[in-house]
Amino acid sequence: MKRFIRNILFFISIPILFFGINMVINYLNYNNQTISITETSILIAGDSHPQKSLNPKYFNNAQNISQSAEPYALTFWKLKNIFKSYIPDTLIIGFAPHNISQFNDLKFSENRWSSEMFRRSYAIQEFKHISDKISIDYSTFYKVLWKNTAFYPKKNHTTFLGSYSNSKISNISDFNTAIKRHYYKNDIELNVSKLSINFLDSIVTLANSKKIKLIMVSNPVHHKYLKNIPTAIMDKFDQLIDQYKTTHIVFDKTRDYYPDSLYLNSDHLNAMGAKRFTKELNTYIATKLSSIDNANKKQFYRELN
Repeated sequence: MKRFIRNILFFISIPILFFGINMVINYLNYNNQTISITETSILIAGDSHPQKSLNPKYFNNAQNISQSAEPYALTFWKLKNIFKSYIPDTLIIGFAPHNISQFNDLKFSENRWSSEMFRRSYAIQEFKHISDKISIDYSTFYKVLWKNTAFYPKKNHTTFLGSYSNSKISNISDFNTAIKRHYYKNDIELNVSKLSINFLDSIVTLANSKKIKLIMVSNPVHHKYLKNIPTAIMDKFDQLIDQYKTTHIVFDKTRDYYPDSLYLNSDHLNAMGAKRFTKELNTYIATKLSSIDNANKKQFYRELN
């Protein structure tokens, strides 16, 4: 009997040792990896709004690393890691009403989102800083960690890098579904997410510390979606715009009218809408920078005289 138990333990120890060694190797790899990313002067980050609405080909030397449903916590973590090896001149981030809704607090706790969020963030997560503020679905996290690190050594753990993607289709019939997903849970209206605002502030502070020009962008949403955004969310969103626009470029087109043909769905632009929106942003940036330069020139001459 003892011999049988010893044999069982021996055979069990082999896969445990195999998985354990792989997990240690991968842990060392993703904690010491240099992120392989094209070094462009403009970096676009955020969730599906900038992913769909900002086409990098209409900028001069830009890349879009946005991913759908990405909360500000994940955006902050990935920017921190990217900036260790590469500093862009300009950072464009998505900043829309849904970004500050409490539904973002559910991204790491509810299974409909958490598995995908963990797949992207296991190598860069800092749950210890947020676990006292929101619930973390640790059982799903460890399953995802196991799946991604236990079976073989991997050199590339940058699953958090996205890209621009879009199509020319248009269907705005999902506005009720989108509103409920962004602003309600079990038909109860969600509040403003303090955690999301804190991480937005952290992104702003990070950009400032690296002397990166920060541009905050919100694309138009269809009027059927717009009119159903909770008042408390819109009021806080407008308050934050007033706060940030004093020191950064804010391009808020949330309430602008675009024809239905330019929408992918009720809150995303399609490829044709992205072309128009990106070009409008380029024009706006050029105008703002020109006015800033002229103001700097006037200040210089005042100081000179």
